[in-house]
Amino acid sequence: MTTALARRRVASGPEPGRCHFSGRLPGRQVAERLRTEGHGVRVLSRHARPYGVDLRAGGPELDAALTGVGTVVHCASSPRGGDEEAAEHLLATARRGGVGWGIWCTSPSWGVDRVPYGYYRAKYAVERRIERSGLGFTILRTTQFHDLLVSLFGTLARSPVMPLPARVSDQPVEVTEVAACLAELGVEEHRNENRR
Repeated sequence: MTTALARRRVASGPEPGRCHFSGRLPGRQVAERLRTEGHGVRVLSRHARPYGVDLRAGGPELDAALTGVGTVVHCASSPRGGDEEAAEHLLATARRGGVGWGIWCTSPSWGVDRVPYGYYRAKYAVERRIERSGLGFTILRTTQFHDLLVSLFGTLARSPVMPLPARVSDQPVEVTEVAACLAELGVEEHRNENRR
C-alpha cells in the first residue's frame, strides 16, 4: 500500500494535496487514521475508485492520482514480485509530479540487507532506488505483523505435524502501531533530511 498526503491538516473535507495508495496492511489503517484526523486522503490500488492504479504498470492513471500531492506513504508489497517495478514507476511519477516527500514502509526491519531470500533482496533493492531517486524520503523498517504469524501458523496447523524452525526469535508488531507511526510521519513537516 502506498499513502500520499498533503502537507497540512485539513479543517474540513478532503484536500486535493493529499493522496493515499491503499493495499492490505497497514495501508487501510493509515488511510482511516488520516481521515479521522481530518486529512484529505486518496486511496490508490488496483481496485480503488476513482484511483484504480496498478503500480507495477504505472501509466496515466498514476500521473493523475499524484497530481497535487505533497507526500506519498508507500506500503504496497508483494511476495510474488514486482516491488522494484512498482517503486520505479512510483518514484518516476512522483518526481514528474513534484511530490516533495516519500515515506516507505518496508519489512523486515532486520536483515533485509543481509538475508539471501529473493523477497528481502527485492526490498533492499527498492530501498537503494529510493535513496538514489532525488526525492526526500523516510524509510520505516518494521518487523513482521502479528497477522502474518497468525496466517502462517494457521497454514501450518492443517498438517498433522507442525514444523517450526529452531532457535528463531521474532518480535512481531501490531499493524495499528505501524499505521499510527506512518500517519504521523506523513503529516509532519519534512526538513530536507533523508533518514531511516
